[in-house]
Amino acid sequence: MAVRKSISAMSGAEKTAFINALRQLKTTAVNGRNYNWYIDQHVTFFSRTADNISHAHQAPSFFPWHREYLRLLEIDLQTVSGNTDIFIPYWDWTGGASPFTADFLGSITNGSVSSGNFSPAWGWSLYRSSIQTPFLQRRVGQNASRPSAATVSAVQSWQVYDQSPWNSTVSNSYRNRNEIELHNRVHNYVGGHMATREAPNDPAFWLHHCNIDRLWWLWQTSRGIDTYQPRTGFTSGVIDNDETMRPFAAGRTPSAVRDINSLGYSYA
Repeated sequence: MAVRKSISAMSGAEKTAFINALRQLKTTAVNGRNYNWYIDQHVTFFSRTADNISHAHQAPSFFPWHREYLRLLEIDLQTVSGNTDIFIPYWDWTGGASPFTADFLGSITNGSVSSGNFSPAWGWSLYRSSIQTPFLQRRVGQNASRPSAATVSAVQSWQVYDQSPWNSTVSNSYRNRNEIELHNRVHNYVGGHMATREAPNDPAFWLHHCNIDRLWWLWQTSRGIDTYQPRTGFTSGVIDNDETMRPFAAGRTPSAVRDINSLGYSYA
C-alpha cells in the first residue's frame, strides 16, 4: 500500500524517484497511458461535456473524479519506473515547505522554467498549452495568497457534502467551499500554467490535488465515508453516486472510490 507523505517529510531519494518517474511517463506509455493522456483528460473534462454533464469541476464529482485521476497516475508512475514504493506526495500549502526547490519541482517561481528541473533541457515539454511559450510558466504569489490554516479549518467544518443546484453557486456545500476557497485559490497562487485548464503541465498540480484529496479524506473520516450526494437516480447534468465517471473504466463511480483503504493508499 502506498503511503502518501507530505513534501516536508520526503527524503531526497523519494523526491528524485518521483520526478524521474514523471519524466519517464512523459515519453513512455504504460497501462495504455502516458503523461499527456492526463493533460488530455483534464482539458476534456474541465467543463461540461457535449452531453451537458460536469465531471471534474463545479460539480459533486469534483472530489471522486480527481481521486481516481490521482490513483491512476500513481499506478502508472510505479509501473513505468518499476518502483512500487513511489507515491504522490501532498503539498500542505498552509505550512512552510515549498515544492519549488532546485532538487524537486525546480526553483523558478516567477516566469519561465527555462533551466533546472522541469525545463526543456531537463526533459520536460509542454502539451496543449494555451500559453504561447516553450517553457513551463509560474507566477507564484502574484495573483493570490495561499489559504491559511484558519481558512482550511473553516472549510472543513461544513457538514453537507453537496446539494442542488450542484454547481459553483451552492453555498451550503463542503465540495463547493473546498473547490472555490482552497482548490481554486492555490491554482491561482501558483499561476502560469497552473491557472489554466491544462494545469497538469505543471507537476505541482499533483501535489496540490493530493492535498485536496487528503482534506476530503479527513472530512470523510469525520462526517462519514459514504456521504456523496446526489445518491441515485438521474440527476440532470451531474454524476450520481453509482454512475461511471468519464473517462474512467466502467464501474469507476463515486461510490467505488469513496474509501481510500480499498484503493491501496493511505496518508501519513
